[in-house]
Amino acid sequence: MGFFSNLFRRFHSTIRAVTVGVNGIVFLATVFSAYGGWFDPVQVPVAALAAMILPVLLVAGIALMVIDCFISYRIAVMIPASWLISLPEILIFFPLNIFSEKLTPEQEARSFTLLTYNCLHLHNYAPTDSMTTNGTASYILATDADVVNLQELEFLSPRKSVHLTPEQVDSLKSRYPYRVIDAGQQLSVLSKFPVEPIHITIPKRSEPCLIGAYRLDINGTTVNLYNVHLKSIGLSTDDKALYRQLPGKIKETDGTELREEIRDVKQQLVSKLSQSFAVRDIEARWLREVIDSIGGNTIVAGDFNDIPGCHAQRVIMNGDLHDAYAENAFGAVITYHDNRFYFRIDHILYGGDLKAVSIRRDTPPWSDHYPLFTRVRY
Repeated sequence: MGFFSNLFRRFHSTIRAVTVGVNGIVFLATVFSAYGGWFDPVQVPVAALAAMILPVLLVAGIALMVIDCFISYRIAVMIPASWLISLPEILIFFPLNIFSEKLTPEQEARSFTLLTYNCLHLHNYAPTDSMTTNGTASYILATDADVVNLQELEFLSPRKSVHLTPEQVDSLKSRYPYRVIDAGQQLSVLSKFPVEPIHITIPKRSEPCLIGAYRLDINGTTVNLYNVHLKSIGLSTDDKALYRQLPGKIKETDGTELREEIRDVKQQLVSKLSQSFAVRDIEARWLREVIDSIGGNTIVAGDFNDIPGCHAQRVIMNGDLHDAYAENAFGAVITYHDNRFYFRIDHILYGGDLKAVSIRRDTPPWSDHYPLFTRVRY
């Protein structure tokens, strides 16, 4: 009995030591990932990459904590401790706003709605043979947003190729008499209020940089709107295919082949992602300079191509802009759903005398992005 008792104690001690080590790794990884957006991606590219896996680490932490409870309750506190340390950043990714602000009739009258949407050039992401009208156009009209902020839209005329009918175009133009359509940057704003472009000169170091600036006159209140489409993740069709196929390849290969597959991922995916982080940081710094030079009530909305709390977003916010989703929503959502890259990369930031009081993510199936719809009080 003594032999087996000693063997069991050694086995239990080994399991406990391994569990402590695994918990320690997940603890450090969670904290580092949560605060990854604080690091300059040019100097510490791994931090931006780590920030992208925060959801995975949170789920892993839950599973690990359950296992810990069977081994030692003392070990089980490590994961909640990492969440507590990371709480401010976790709440950006997974906000817990239960109550929304109730507007009085006077406040309601001094508010407007804004829709931001990367609409994929009005192509239908999941087309059907029965389609006779454009789904995105119908969706925009159904929301009846006061201001529609669009990326990847360079025209507003009937086109059979995307089922955009003359009737839909007439309805959009009637609903939104004020429009700025930049075919070059593929950025457009449709508005019920007067809107005019603000001329900005993109420095050579920031080209190409898809950012449009507009001045809205909302019942006598000036609001400066920045329509952004920051640098994409930079992956080719082959890169995305490799990403989609990777889980299956890992199951099918071992040894040398697996190491080669992982090396391919590192070379083809990680390096390109790191480059795109750096470019977005340059774009963000230039945009912040523009915001500071113009001042006033500010909204920055569009496709950031990066996650909540990323370094580019922090540079743009710079302590005086607010994240409409983080301050009003409950729970995590995605706004991009193609190629198994499931992230919230579309954002609405605001500042000045504005206050976002509600926000929602809609799920029309027409684009590879989902739109955000917010109400803003002024």
